[in-house]
Amino acid sequence: MRKQAIGIFFILSVLCVAKEITIEFLESKPKGLARDFYIWRFLSDENTSLQDALKAYDLVHRKTPKLTALLEKKGMPHELPRELQCARLDFKSLLKEDLECVGYGLKLSQVPNLSLQDLKALKDKVAPNKSLSTKVEILSSKNILTQMLLSDAKTFAQIYNALTQKQREKLINQNIKPQRLKKLADENAPAFDKMLQGIILSDSLPRFKKSLLNAHITKASPYTLFLLGINELMAKNTKNALTYFKLAQNTSKDVLLHNKALFWRYYVSGDKKLLSKLAQSTNIDIYTIYANQKLRTAPQYTIITDFTPLSEKKPPFNIQDPFEWEILRSNLLQVNDAKALDELTQEFAFVDSLAHMAYIHNRATKYQNNYFLSPFAQNIKWKSIDQKALTYAIARQESNFLPALISTSYALGMMQIMPFNVAPFAKSLGVEDTKLEDMFNPIIALEFGRFYLGELEREFKNPLFVAYAYNGGPGFLRRTLAQKKLFIKKRKYEPWLSMELIPYEESRIYGLKVLANYIVYEELFGNNIALEQLLATTLIN
Repeated sequence: MRKQAIGIFFILSVLCVAKEITIEFLESKPKGLARDFYIWRFLSDENTSLQDALKAYDLVHRKTPKLTALLEKKGMPHELPRELQCARLDFKSLLKEDLECVGYGLKLSQVPNLSLQDLKALKDKVAPNKSLSTKVEILSSKNILTQMLLSDAKTFAQIYNALTQKQREKLINQNIKPQRLKKLADENAPAFDKMLQGIILSDSLPRFKKSLLNAHITKASPYTLFLLGINELMAKNTKNALTYFKLAQNTSKDVLLHNKALFWRYYVSGDKKLLSKLAQSTNIDIYTIYANQKLRTAPQYTIITDFTPLSEKKPPFNIQDPFEWEILRSNLLQVNDAKALDELTQEFAFVDSLAHMAYIHNRATKYQNNYFLSPFAQNIKWKSIDQKALTYAIARQESNFLPALISTSYALGMMQIMPFNVAPFAKSLGVEDTKLEDMFNPIIALEFGRFYLGELEREFKNPLFVAYAYNGGPGFLRRTLAQKKLFIKKRKYEPWLSMELIPYEESRIYGLKVLANYIVYEELFGNNIALEQLLATTLIN
């Protein structure tokens, strides 16, 4: 094990974050998101020459429109991939290209409005491509929806996704026989599944959504089955809703969705046997927390808050260097033996590398435990237990407390602060000399994170709303709440119903997880929060 540990740490000793970003610096670093982040900064610098910008761009791991735009700003129009070149062509120009280019560039939403001459030319062009030809035939028919319903689920969804919202409202928002929708949904095509989920969560196609009632779909994905249950519940079809929730529970491999469906079976039926079953879950989520609070039973899940003993010395690597973390993570992922991983945790038994120790321990124990750490808490003067609990609830969800984490959108550090927020936050905090790299310092990250959370909390009050805003942005939450369609007082099944209807999937799930984290941390820090009472304060409309 000592040899293996030396191998894991050896390469790290040569790495450090440069004060000045140069081509030489970038070339010396391993491929990955960390280097992409520094390339983005290098390209953003107005003093970077076009020649150096081109060299840097060649080193990019994940090419994004953001990076391409910066290169073009330097004076080098970047050659677009062929599919994007074709997508920019107008219809007449597109027909002069080969079939592959037509496949890339054809906007199916244009087909219903083409002249007979253009339509014939298009049909001749796409005839060898059966899939594309079928879509063109459907969209050029007199009754587009009928032909879509007679096709397969994948084709239906592809056409739906290609249409404009106005076209969907005109062509798709109709009364449809539920049996036809059942036939398509039971094909369990991912694209059709995603389409159904979006329609159920939106009010834009009410007739189509109503047509899903009594369709008795059985073979869609577990989450689609769950949302079909929500759709039936909102139409007061309780029996159908319970059938869908049971189907979702029995078919889901995702423990959160399983518990969600089990919760809703109890919540609608009142059957306490279901609540008792939910209380036995070893997963920590708001549904198991609710069940244990309701029944006043001891949770069955395991929580780890710390490891002992931990050394006060510095770890053998720089926890604030994103390059070191990327290499370390890559090396650790090559160790798959549980015993070897367990032994390896001792190489990270330092106060400052608590999060890294938990990361390895989690893999060694095959993700059986729940880690509710509070690293560097002693370095912060917390205003309240609530503030401390919410900050760590967010940090756990954002980064699992890993200080040098960089996301694909270049969110930074333990609290995943976006680069554009660093300067304004620093100004408000009175530390205007703050650099982006300072977000890799866990103590500074916690300070910045709790500052932002304080701003959000002043506006949105409830920790659930704060979580939605932290993930999706305050503008997203303002627009969502301003519609006054969610968190409605005296509406049945609130606020649980609204929590399932948040329009952005990522924010919807994020909010549920952060809220569970928050409840657990409050208890760990000495406060017992009644979940039902906390959720009651979300009813604002």
